[in-house]
Amino acid sequence: MEANANKPVGSIQVSDSVLVKIAEVAATEIEGVDCNGQSLTPASTKAKLFTKSVRSKLTGESVAIALDIVVLEGFNAVTVAEHVQKSVKSAVQSMTGFTVTKVDVNVVGIKFKQ
Repeated sequence: MEANANKPVGSIQVSDSVLVKIAEVAATEIEGVDCNGQSLTPASTKAKLFTKSVRSKLTGESVAIALDIVVLEGFNAVTVAEHVQKSVKSAVQSMTGFTVTKVDVNVVGIKFKQ
């Protein structure tokens, strides 16, 4: 009877919005990324109307993620983007079991100190 306990009894689906939220939270944890709580800050109000800051494409058991980030003044944009890539890949893979094929990070702006 224990042999049947490990067999799946149905299907499991992870919605796109869950993948996006995992990636977004992982990105906001990186020092140097401009965010509002657990949401990435869009570069401008116009950008928020036309595109999402985080997008994902799920194909079978693999996922590709693209993020638009704003980097805070005083931080190296390339270093911040690399840390975002690593954090997002690790978070999505550990929380979903999907293979992350790529994480594209677009630095769309710099937030200057007032």
